Amino acid sequence: MNVSESNIRLLLSAIALEEIALAHIVNSEAEKIQYVVGTLQPCLEPMENIAAHDLLAVNHSVCQLMEDVLLREVMLQMRMSQIMGALDRTRML
Repeated sequence: MNVSESNIRLLLSAIALEEIALAHIVNSEAEKIQYVVGTLQPCLEPMENIAAHDLLAVNHSVCQLMEDVLLREVMLQMRMSQIMGALDRTRML
C-alpha cells in the first residue's frame, strides 16, 4: 500500500492533536491536586480539614489516570515510528 506524504501529514496531525489532549488532561490533574492542597488560588485557605484518606483517594485517582496517559503516550510513540517508517519508504519510491 502506497501512503502519500499528504496522508502521512494528516496522520502526524492527528497524533499532535492527541498529544495536545493528553497535555490538557495532565494539566487538569495537576490543578486537581493544587485545588485539594489549597495552592490553586492564593486567595483560598489551604484545606487543612481534609482527611488523609481523601488525599490518598485523590492521589490514587491521579496515579491511575497518569498511568493511562503514559500508556497512551507509548502507543502514540509506536504509531509515530510506524508513520515515520512509512514516510521513509514513500520517499524511497
